[in-house]
Amino acid sequence: MIMPSIFSVALGLGPVEIGVIAIAGLGFIVMFGLSSAKGNFQDLIKTTLDNDEARRNKK
Repeated sequence: MIMPSIFSVALGLGPVEIGVIAIAGLGFIVMFGLSSAKGNFQDLIKTTLDNDEARRNKK
């Protein structure tokens, strides 16, 4: 694992900053995976578009 040490030296990051970045990155990946697996985004988009169409037709 020479690449992380090269980047951390070039950016002047210490072990604490590298740890924070790693934890935040891992958290993002986990949350993105959960929202993709359990999220029902197609219904949300369909409902939003249907509501928009209903409001436009109402005017």
